[in-house]
Amino acid sequence: MISCKQLFALFLILVLDINANENIIDEYKVEIIVFKFKNIETNENFVNELNLPNRNVINLVEPKLFLNKDALSNFPKNNSFFSNLLRNINPVKNQQTSSNDEIKTIINPKNWYRESSEIDKLSKLYKNIKLNNQLIYLDSKSWIQSIDDENKSKYVFLENHDKEFGFFLKLYKKRFLHLDLKAYLGINGEQKIESTQNYIKNYESIINNPGEADQELEIDIYLPKKFESIEISNKAYEKTQNKEATILNKFIDIEKRIFNEEIHLFDHPYFGVIVSVSKI
Repeated sequence: MISCKQLFALFLILVLDINANENIIDEYKVEIIVFKFKNIETNENFVNELNLPNRNVINLVEPKLFLNKDALSNFPKNNSFFSNLLRNINPVKNQQTSSNDEIKTIINPKNWYRESSEIDKLSKLYKNIKLNNQLIYLDSKSWIQSIDDENKSKYVFLENHDKEFGFFLKLYKKRFLHLDLKAYLGINGEQKIESTQNYIKNYESIINNPGEADQELEIDIYLPKKFESIEISNKAYEKTQNKEATILNKFIDIEKRIFNEEIHLFDHPYFGVIVSVSKI
């Protein structure tokens, strides 16, 4: 029979273990697909409007890439360009190794919330939706993020004015993982957005602790002091002209507990949203 002292000791062990795990920062890949139904079979009159978040909202970051115009124009002449560029890379290996060492994933908050169209977990559903003549494919997005507690987590906001839809997606931990989705057909108009970069910076001081680095990399990159750059643009990220706000009475508003690598379908008589959250 277990005594009271043994039960109390077991309780302390569990509490300490939970508190230790709270400081671990994990990364998750989020994938989302939005589609509409072609044939609407409902007589329902939608009079209620979606209650939109007015705080704790960030958006996805659009990746930008620049090229050195001079180096590009003289590329055939610069046979040693890349050899000179990376000629002094000196990796410093950690001397403390063991046979039981595990490969550690390097967490980089600068990669969080980067807008992408790459779909892995939902790839089969993506193909099925595109081929289904009863559905109208609207869009698919993915990004990487961490998941914080309910008070610290933010809504990720995305809106497409051409196809007239949008969503707010918030993921948070409350003992278990939870999802808060607000998706709609129409145009929200102006939305108060906080700085995604400032939100990410809160994690960098925790993760980038120089005292805990296992490896260091010394790099000297030789570039011209002054050069003219060319921005490589992606038409998928080009902004369209803003349209006037509409009444948001066709919406999905749901909050529920989820599990890692689950696929969730949320539907409305007019449209549907598929969400997948997978720990990296």
